[in-house]
Amino acid sequence: MKRWTELLRPLVPVPARVWVAASRRALRDLRSGTWRMMATGAERFRAEAREWPAHVSVSQPLGHSAHVESKKHNLALAIRELQDVRVGPEELFSFWKLVGQPTKRRGFVPGRNLVQGRLEVSVGGGLCQLSGLTYLLALSSGLWVTERHAHSVDIYTEQTRFAPLGADATVAYGYKDLRFRNVLPFPIALRFELGTDTLTGSVCAPLPLEPCAVEFSIEEEADGRQVTTWVRRAGAMEPDCLGVSRYGKPAQAA
Repeated sequence: MKRWTELLRPLVPVPARVWVAASRRALRDLRSGTWRMMATGAERFRAEAREWPAHVSVSQPLGHSAHVESKKHNLALAIRELQDVRVGPEELFSFWKLVGQPTKRRGFVPGRNLVQGRLEVSVGGGLCQLSGLTYLLALSSGLWVTERHAHSVDIYTEQTRFAPLGADATVAYGYKDLRFRNVLPFPIALRFELGTDTLTGSVCAPLPLEPCAVEFSIEEEADGRQVTTWVRRAGAMEPDCLGVSRYGKPAQAA
C-alpha cells in the first residue's frame, strides 16, 4: 500500500516540491557541518586562480540536436558561475551550490533533459554535459567524488556519444548534485571554454598535478549495461575500482 505522501505527491506543484527538496538538503548540510567546507566562488580567490596553468584538460563535442543552441545558452550561464572557482585542500565542490537553481528569472531557457528515462524539454536543459565533464575532470585529477548520479538509461549510440559511457553525471536541482572533495595538498580551480561545437574543461593548480588514467569497462546485461569505473593514480601498480553504474537498454538519441 502506498504511503500517503506518495499519493499526495502528484498534487503538489513541481516548484514547491523542488523547494522542499532543496531546503531539506540545505538543512542536512547545515546539521552535518558540510556547508562550512564548501567552496564559495569568492571573487578574490577567482582572481588568484586565473593565474594558474591547466594540468588536466578534456574536450567534448556539443552534439547536433534540435536544442543545441538552448544548451549552449544554459552552459554559458552555468560556466560563468563555475569559472576559476578556487577549491582549497579539503574543501568541497558542489555543482548546485555554485551554479544555483536554473530558472527563467535567472536567464535559463528550456532545453533537452533526460527525466526518469524519458527525454523532455525543461528549463536549464543541457547542463548535464557540464556536470559530466566536471565529473570526468575530477576523476582524472585524483579528486574524491562524494556524490555523483548516473543517468538511468543510455540515450546515445556509439556514433553520437560525446563522452565514454560511465562518464556522465546527471544533476537535478534539489535532488541530485555533483560533489567532490579536494584531497590534494594544494588548491585547484576549474576552467571552461565553450566553443562553437565543443566544450572544454580544465583543472588548474599552482603546482604540478599528475593526471590519473580513467577507464570504463562495460558488461552487457539482459536489460542494459553495467559499467565499472577504474582510476589508476600516478605511480600506482593497480587501478582503484570507484563503483558500478547501470543503464537501461540504449535508445536512439533524439
